[in-house]
Amino acid sequence: MPGDEIKHPTPAEAFKLAANHAALLRGLFLDPRYKYLQDPTPTFIKPNLDDTPAGLYFVSDFVQRTYVEYVVPFLPAGATRKCKAIANPWAWNDPTYSWEWEWDEQTSTLKDKDGNVIDFPKLPEADAVNKMSDVLGRGFMARKIILENRTDIKARLMVGGQPFDFGKEVEDIVKETYPF
Repeated sequence: MPGDEIKHPTPAEAFKLAANHAALLRGLFLDPRYKYLQDPTPTFIKPNLDDTPAGLYFVSDFVQRTYVEYVVPFLPAGATRKCKAIANPWAWNDPTYSWEWEWDEQTSTLKDKDGNVIDFPKLPEADAVNKMSDVLGRGFMARKIILENRTDIKARLMVGGQPFDFGKEVEDIVKETYPF
């Protein structure tokens, strides 16, 4: 995440933002209270809206949209299908799924199986600033809803009017994902 100035993230910042979002999505979508009409696969999910708590569904959908629309554009094409650390929860959870890329912490690069560096896209600065502004705004909302819905009526209304306990794991992950 950027410091005081909103700007295009570096590859390391983009990867960290994506990895944090992917972890948050795992915490939400793999919650045992989230129900599906059929077993989810890495490429297809169909939620059971009748049996999934509304708050869990709304927040999961909101965070997923944030990830897909505002975070993924900073990643190399196909990265969420090729790198486990930033993958969707169902591919991440599938022990048979084949991963082609890995993040190298020492060099802050994404590499394929042969060790070749995968380049990150560089968006026009105005587009990058708009997307990062949206990440920050949406992150503020997600953090407030997850952490404060039991104590703040406005946050509670955003999860369907009933308090919802997202659990310590999700609360810790949302603090890491949106540290403001």
